[in-house]
Amino acid sequence: MRTIKLKSLSLVNFKGVRSFDVSFDSDVVTITGGNATGKTTLYDAYLWLLFGKDSAGRGDGNGGFNVKTLDKNGKPIYRLEHSVTGVFDVDGREIKLQRCLVEKWNKVNGTTDEVMKDETQFFINDVRCGTKKEYQAEISEIIPEDVFRLITNPYLFPRLSAEDQKEMLLQMVGNISDDEVAALSPEFMALLDHINGTSLIKYAQEVAAKKKSCNDALTTIPSNIEMAQKLMPEDEDWAALEKELADKKKSLADIDAQLSDVSAAANAANKRKVELMRLQGEKRLALGNRQNEIRVQANSDRNKAISDLEAMESELATMERNIATKTRELETVQGTISKLDKDIVGLREDFKAVALEVFVEPTKESLVCPTCGEPLKGDNLAKTLDRIRGNFEQDKAKRQKEIQARGIPMRKSLDQAKADETRLTGQISTLQDRVLELKGKIEYAKAHIPAALNVEEIIGADPQCVALANEIEELNNQIYADVKPADTSELQEAKAMLSESIAELNRRLGKREVIARCRKEISELEEKRIANNQAIADLECWEDTYTRFLKAKDEMLYERINGLFKYVSFSFLKEQKNGGEKITCVCTVNGTPYPDVNAAGKLNAGLDIINALCVAKGFSAPIFIDNRESVNEVIPTISQVINLRVSYDRTLTIQ
Repeated sequence: MRTIKLKSLSLVNFKGVRSFDVSFDSDVVTITGGNATGKTTLYDAYLWLLFGKDSAGRGDGNGGFNVKTLDKNGKPIYRLEHSVTGVFDVDGREIKLQRCLVEKWNKVNGTTDEVMKDETQFFINDVRCGTKKEYQAEISEIIPEDVFRLITNPYLFPRLSAEDQKEMLLQMVGNISDDEVAALSPEFMALLDHINGTSLIKYAQEVAAKKKSCNDALTTIPSNIEMAQKLMPEDEDWAALEKELADKKKSLADIDAQLSDVSAAANAANKRKVELMRLQGEKRLALGNRQNEIRVQANSDRNKAISDLEAMESELATMERNIATKTRELETVQGTISKLDKDIVGLREDFKAVALEVFVEPTKESLVCPTCGEPLKGDNLAKTLDRIRGNFEQDKAKRQKEIQARGIPMRKSLDQAKADETRLTGQISTLQDRVLELKGKIEYAKAHIPAALNVEEIIGADPQCVALANEIEELNNQIYADVKPADTSELQEAKAMLSESIAELNRRLGKREVIARCRKEISELEEKRIANNQAIADLECWEDTYTRFLKAKDEMLYERINGLFKYVSFSFLKEQKNGGEKITCVCTVNGTPYPDVNAAGKLNAGLDIINALCVAKGFSAPIFIDNRESVNEVIPTISQVINLRVSYDRTLTIQ
């Protein structure tokens, strides 16, 4: 077990305490003083040193508690350094810890004003830590904060939730295996064999689910049996029904035989009728072909004349469209010719203007030496004049050549345009002559179309058409004279009545299958009811064993847990919450629930719990007991105890 003891504590400007030093030379130290003399401040300083929090669990800074010393108006007194220093004995090794709150003042650029920023500094054995994290890591190495609070505050554990208390108690005693419980009873051994490695909680859930399924099934079985009984028809004389059915089927077969004989005679007549209708169809086809032949021959000349006229009118329309198209093309070509003629005349005038240009010699005074600036004389003057004249003639020839080059493609385009003009003019003239010729032919053709003949009169007088029509009429008379349908209405009526009776008998006989299915369903439902009842009984037996198993396990667990304590005891009770069960952890002191005991009882209960926690966690640390004057006697502890006792003294006294 790691033993932690507080050897000394020093406060400087902490919560109004300007300077205070206290030494703790024994395992039980009592600090006595009146109210507001600094007992709680001392405890706050101790916790702030370790964890940066006060006894209420508040951190320093905004929204927390104030470390700084205040003036009479409640304002912080600035430019003070606030610190707490503690010396600890950790398993015989001395460790010095210090936490300081230092004000950092910086001047604002361009002004005489200063701004302040708080900075917390940390020291271990007088060596400053680089970061807060480094300091906290060292503290955690000594003792984790959550463990520290549990083993130093006698009132903390009872304030935890029932779930947290139970979890922590189970961690202290360790788990009890199912095999340990099973060793108590052969029934428990059989239970573990039955679940075959499944957890008891999961098995309980499975049992509950199976029971619910069985009960749900049992709920529906009576209504299903009642429904099957309602659907089951009444029994009848099945033998009599079958004999009646056989008799009616024989009567139906006799009627079908009679109808078959009548049908054979009708089929022969129908065959003769089909043959006559075939011959009639052939005659109708021949008559139609002869009538079409007459129609074609009767107006063939007139139809040819009309067809020829329509062909000439179509040709005339095509030629007129061609004339219009070529006329538009001719107009475009003529416009091109006019433009090219105009452009070529302009080029000729430009060429003439260049040809008429004459060289004008510059004055001798204007021709000077580019080096000395003196007028040119003699050969220099002559050479310069020749050069200028030569440049003039060269430029003139160049411009004339450019004009000629521009005129060559214009001339070619003009020649091509004039050729197109000649071609289009000839084509238009030829087409116009053909149009005049066609118009004459069309007028002649219109005047000489043959008159239309009366085709129906020609057909009516044709001997072949008359003979075919007579043959068709004769065949039609034979068709309706030869076939006389037989009267089978009585036989058909008797057959319909017998068929209806047979259908009704089959329907009634079909009830036998419905009755058999209903009886089978009822039997299966009864078997299912018996099986579900048996399954529920079996599940309840296992459920009872499971419940007793859990009770035995809880008793073993309570024995182990309560063996850790001398003053308190714990139990886990089941509470009903909204129809379900909730496990709660109950602490009692000599049989009295913890909330109902007095202050001394609660303190001693907390110390008893701390003693057990220290053993379980492997740590002991100083316990601060506030209002110690309210308790006459406290139980012994394995930890250092610092009593905070109220008295009438104006200053703190250390005993």
